[in-house]
Amino acid sequence: MTRKAGTQTLERGLELLELAVDESLTLAELTRRSGLPRGVAYRLVSALAGREFLAQGGNGRFRGGPALLRLSHRAGKQTDIATLARPYLDSLSEKTGLSAFLGRRDGDDSVHLLRAHGNERVSVTTQPGSRRLLPETGMGKALLIDDDDENVRRIAVAGGLADKGKALLADLAAARSNDVVLQRGPPPDSIHSVAAPVRNQHGEIIAAINVAAAAVYMSDARMAELAPQVRQAADELGAALASQP
Repeated sequence: MTRKAGTQTLERGLELLELAVDESLTLAELTRRSGLPRGVAYRLVSALAGREFLAQGGNGRFRGGPALLRLSHRAGKQTDIATLARPYLDSLSEKTGLSAFLGRRDGDDSVHLLRAHGNERVSVTTQPGSRRLLPETGMGKALLIDDDDENVRRIAVAGGLADKGKALLADLAAARSNDVVLQRGPPPDSIHSVAAPVRNQHGEIIAAINVAAAAVYMSDARMAELAPQVRQAADELGAALASQP
C-alpha cells in the first residue's frame, strides 16, 4: 500500500468512527453518510469493530467501542499530568535558569509533553510532541532506569544502537544509585542534560523530568549541582500526582 493510499484509508476509517460516535448508525447508514462504496465501508467497519473502536448493539447499530474509552482515559491522564506538572517545571526552570522538560514513555520511545523555557541564549529546541528512542536522551534513560538489562539491550538493538549497548547499561547502572541520569550528548550538538524519573505511589515510573542545555551551560560540576534539584522536582511532582483522586 502506498503512503497516499494508506492515508486515504485512515481518513476514511476516522470519518466512519466520527459518524458512529456522533450517533449510533447501521452499516447502511454509515455507508450512505460517508459516501463510501458498501464493500469499503464494510471492511473498514469490520476492522474498527475488530479493534473495539466500534461496537455493534443488538439492534445492529454501531457506536463507539471500549477502545475509544480506553484511549480517552489515557489521553486524559496525559493531559492531567502535563497540567499538574506545569508549576514544577516552571519552578525548576526558574531556579536553574535552564529549559526544563516533561516526558512520558510510549513503547521504546520517549515523548515530550511539556517545556518550560530557560534563560539560555542558545536553547534546546525540543518541542512538545517530539519523540526520540529511549536510549538516545537523558529523558529516555530516566524512563529506562527500572528496565532489566535484557530489555535495554533489545531496545538498543532494535533502534540500531547495538554498538552502544555496553555504554548504555553502564549509564543506567550509575543512574540507579541516586535515580538521576547525567547525560553528555555527543558533538556536534553536545546537548547535556540531567534527568530523573517521576514515580507514582507504588514506585513505578510514570514520567520523567529533565533540564537540558548546550554543554557550555552545563559543566560536570554544574550537572552534579543540578542533580538534587531535578530529583526533588520529580519527587514533588510524583507526590502531587499520587494525591490526586
